[in-house]
Amino acid sequence: MSAFLEHEAATQAGPLFNIRRQLFQSVPLIPSDVSLVGKTALVTGANVGLGLACARHFLALGASRLVMAVRTVSKGEVEAAKLRRAFPDAQIDVWPLDLAKPASSVRAFAARCARELGGPESPGRRLHVAVLNAGLGKHSFVRTPEGHKRETTLQVNYLSTALLGLLLLPLLKPATTTATGTTDAAAGRLTIITSDAALGATWPASVSAGAVRTGRGILDALDDPAHFEAFPQYCRTKMLAVAFAAKLAADVVSPDDVVVNTCNPGATKGTAFLSGVDSWAVKAVFRTLFAVLGRQPADAARAYVHASLVLGKESHGSFTDWKVRSWPVALYGAAGRAMMDKLWDETLAELGFASEADVLQAVHKQA
Repeated sequence: MSAFLEHEAATQAGPLFNIRRQLFQSVPLIPSDVSLVGKTALVTGANVGLGLACARHFLALGASRLVMAVRTVSKGEVEAAKLRRAFPDAQIDVWPLDLAKPASSVRAFAARCARELGGPESPGRRLHVAVLNAGLGKHSFVRTPEGHKRETTLQVNYLSTALLGLLLLPLLKPATTTATGTTDAAAGRLTIITSDAALGATWPASVSAGAVRTGRGILDALDDPAHFEAFPQYCRTKMLAVAFAAKLAADVVSPDDVVVNTCNPGATKGTAFLSGVDSWAVKAVFRTLFAVLGRQPADAARAYVHASLVLGKESHGSFTDWKVRSWPVALYGAAGRAMMDKLWDETLAELGFASEADVLQAVHKQA
């Protein structure tokens, strides 16, 4: 587990480690005994890049039903049509999801999942695996249109992703009976996609590590236009996702119910990573970097499959690619733990949970 790999954190955050991994290590092939036959999978951001490649991998592994969560349904349907031709036996759905709209879109999407994939209104069904892949990096400070109207990168990469993860957990738990009357006791899988950019991220300087219940909030510090820097913001939001998954796994969810982890696919060619970047100079730098170091989406997306299907309970709460890696450096030690606790408290309050008990009740409600 990543919690015990602090001694590797500094090395794995360094550029040489990541360059070697990109250039000289290949993502392993998926073991032949991995199967999604008879199972339902969900992928966000599934119409482009890594999300689309992951969706194709899941279908190739026999997924009976795939939900493609996309911001623009018409674009999703274009890709879904291709997948339906390639995998005619699978049910492939395209559902709208805009992570910049936590109230009108994220909660509505989760409610639809509960109706159709395993909630009280769909007895005998369950969701087996969810990969929360959708994300972005904005070059300028832009607020979201609803809710707390947070900065967009913070809302999309962290807050809405955390909210969706919490809302999907009850649907991922083992089902006592299925539509055929059999037991489906396998643990569900929730994988949140993060980035190696998280490894060297730091907590906002304006937040005191010792102020667990008082002092300026982490979320407010990352929502300050006066101190906004695009790439550090991206890195920090990805680190927050790692911290959230670690706390969720440690305090709320048993790996016997749902294995929760995060996954780093590494630099990848041909993705929508730069879609939110306005600066041509920044785009030029990253395109050059990805051209030299990047893997093809189909190869990089195998890391998603390893995290969500191959790795076992040892990956619960961990930062992974095709194996368990260390967390970002900033999450270790007494200061790191204090900041993770502070972030957890702030996040629950932001998402409308009065306490951890509310989260536990939501997660363990009967599906």
